[in-house]
Amino acid sequence: MSDYDFIGKRVRVHLYTREGQLLAAIEGRVADASAGVVVGQDGAGRDIRKDLVYVVGIEPGRGADGEPVPYKNSAGGEGEGWFAVQDVTVIPDAGPALSAN
Repeated sequence: MSDYDFIGKRVRVHLYTREGQLLAAIEGRVADASAGVVVGQDGAGRDIRKDLVYVVGIEPGRGADGEPVPYKNSAGGEGEGWFAVQDVTVIPDAGPALSAN
């Protein structure tokens, strides 16, 4: 699947700590994709590149009190952000709704 095949798809994004521990999973829809984006440098100073997707409409999670808590990206924006393709899973369509008739 090309990164651009993700556009328009509903996805689940798995969020991890820098140590690789799973923090949470969020869901939204992919609005854009970008291949080979420099996201940092390794210990030798070489660029680290990742394929990214831009996810919008991220559903709020629930806080300890059960109240909705909106997702905030590192720039402070709510409900959207860039994520590495390796952390994204497409949620299969449930298909058409069944009629009550």
